[in-house]
Amino acid sequence: MKTIMLLFLLPSIVFYTQTTNEVYTELLKQNVKHPDIVLAQSILETGSYKCKGCSLDKNNLFGLWNSKKKEYFYYTTWKESIGGYLRSIQSKYDKNKYKDYYDFLFKIGYASDPNYIKKLKKINRKKF
Repeated sequence: MKTIMLLFLLPSIVFYTQTTNEVYTELLKQNVKHPDIVLAQSILETGSYKCKGCSLDKNNLFGLWNSKKKEYFYYTTWKESIGGYLRSIQSKYDKNKYKDYYDFLFKIGYASDPNYIKKLKKINRKKF
């Protein structure tokens, strides 16, 4: 009986195993612009992929929010959340309208934290 229960718990354990290298590789594979910054966003939003009770519980690396339902968007896998990011965030990016990608994130109001960009830049300077 305990073995069967462990098998049911296993998906939630595996769920938290993505690494910065895996996420970065997937960002490149999906042709994400500014992958270093977007990787830093995923690290910040998920507490280095270790948070519990956050968007990561929905395979959502970026805290993408469904304002109609007032809940995080759910993705079948964390890789799918990168596609969600591309469609809902990066599709709005026009490099001719913004000083840089940080300016874009700030001006579209990506996060409610007024220090979000500073925190991102600090993460982005660290080695992943």
